[in-house]
Amino acid sequence: MLFEISENITKQDHKEIIFLLKLTKKQKECKSFLDLLSYLEKMETITTDDLTALENALSKVSPDSLKIIGRYKKEKAQQVEDQTHNTNIMSPTESLEYEGEPEDLQKPPISIQVMSQDPKEEEEPHNGTRKGSVGELVQVIHGEAQKDDDHAGNIENQVGMLSLNDEQTRKNLETHIYAMNHKHRGYCLIVSNLLFVRSQPRPGTEKDAEDLKGVFTWLGFEVETFKEQTADDILKCLEEFSKKDHSDRDCFTCCILTHGESGTVMGTDNVSVPINDVIARFIPTNCPTLAGKPKLFFIQACQGKQPQTACPIQPDAAILVKKKKYAISIPADADLLIGMSTVDGHFSYRHVKEGTWYIQALCENLVEMVPSGEDILSILTKVNRDVSRKEGQAGSLKQMPQPAYTLLKKLIFPVPCRPYNSIQD
Repeated sequence: MLFEISENITKQDHKEIIFLLKLTKKQKECKSFLDLLSYLEKMETITTDDLTALENALSKVSPDSLKIIGRYKKEKAQQVEDQTHNTNIMSPTESLEYEGEPEDLQKPPISIQVMSQDPKEEEEPHNGTRKGSVGELVQVIHGEAQKDDDHAGNIENQVGMLSLNDEQTRKNLETHIYAMNHKHRGYCLIVSNLLFVRSQPRPGTEKDAEDLKGVFTWLGFEVETFKEQTADDILKCLEEFSKKDHSDRDCFTCCILTHGESGTVMGTDNVSVPINDVIARFIPTNCPTLAGKPKLFFIQACQGKQPQTACPIQPDAAILVKKKKYAISIPADADLLIGMSTVDGHFSYRHVKEGTWYIQALCENLVEMVPSGEDILSILTKVNRDVSRKEGQAGSLKQMPQPAYTLLKKLIFPVPCRPYNSIQD
């Protein structure tokens, strides 16, 4: 259960909970949410029979976490009730749900297994019994190892056998996050088109490309920028990177800045490349050394056609004759993230000097949120919010980015050794 709750708690949530609980300076030093829960239990701020303080804080910061607590309380209460009725007739094996060989103790702690029950059993938290609370589960994760010669003891004795520094607990936490410990972070491919055969130029793309290069270099990527690419050039470039050996790299990033139509990006020759073809080059069958690793695609291009505006804010669309409409579909393969600058059928706006709304918001939020340990989906949510609040032409122009993904874990970039500003100076 604690794993699931901790995944719901962001660093910002953690700070707000500390504020709401009015903790002491020493308590504020707890680096993780699990550490905080352990300390609160030791100080008896929360106990197995009184979780009021924690529940009040979660109700304001993370209401969904209350469902997790409520569901576990129901399960534990049922276990206690069953034990009460069957104490005199249960065998030692029956009295311990997780009794078994030593390797059985390497299974996820009871809090996680309870959360794996049929989702139909989920219910809202209630004000009933407080037995089986988060306080007990802190012992599961952080408690000292307990010895008990009586193998017929109840489930509380069994969960106490999991120690604070249990290696399996650490491994379980790690499996929820993509590994970022290879020799190299990965390649970052940037395609930036300014001039076109039959379309308006894209002034401002130079600023986007330069800022992307700076941010992803700061994040540890090996950045390569390709400018003024025709449709064939784009495909050849993608093919080249898909054939590279990514074995000693954590992930891959591709940024394409150009004009576009529904489901496509455009070369300087005004020939369209389906975005599906871009993504397909990096699925495991075509790029096996990236299998199981996150592959990120950021597409800055309109996904619809409208007349160009005459103001400094321009749409990234080409005015062409009507062509086939391509629908973007994410392959069934896992570990993909596609960040579209706008939803299908709509404009994506670009300032001729300051760059595009989407790419600038992406760069700004990566610089701001990576040092705080936020994952990429949290960062893109903030990007969505920032872009949605922008407007142009007296409020008549609006834009909403659209991320789509098949990521199986959290993607958290390691915090760079130096602040971003220091490498810009």
